[in-house]
Amino acid sequence: MASSSAVTDQLFGTLGHTEGALYQLPRKIPLRIEPKTYFANERTFLAWLSMATTLGTVATAIAGFSVEDGDASGRKSSISPRTVELISMLLLPISVGMIVYALFIFYSRSENIRKKRIGFFDEKVGPLSVAIVVMISLTLILASAIKDVVSSR
Repeated sequence: MASSSAVTDQLFGTLGHTEGALYQLPRKIPLRIEPKTYFANERTFLAWLSMATTLGTVATAIAGFSVEDGDASGRKSSISPRTVELISMLLLPISVGMIVYALFIFYSRSENIRKKRIGFFDEKVGPLSVAIVVMISLTLILASAIKDVVSSR
């Protein structure tokens, strides 16, 4: 059974699982970490938070503005309350998951930078997974909205 460290090494591309890394000569000069490295990590974290907050805000706004206020116009909305609930139930957990993911990656990168660990800091699995989950949820929302529009005519 593979240990947690081996799985992490394989996913994140550390010294043992990076092609050609075993052939690198050991460093004679201590690794110097510049302050801009910490700021780049923080900037990436804030970008993820911004996207997650935007997604959560849109889902919350759609759910909040969809409440019927019982006006006298009698105009029927073409999007059903079921679709609005679907939007909220899909996008809000995704935005919370994105925040948790961003926090985990920020913390792990900060630890690697602080401890001056050799390894690559690019992500191979996380952004692709988030993109696929968001794409699937938006496709489900689109299909539900199209069904509502077609059935209301």
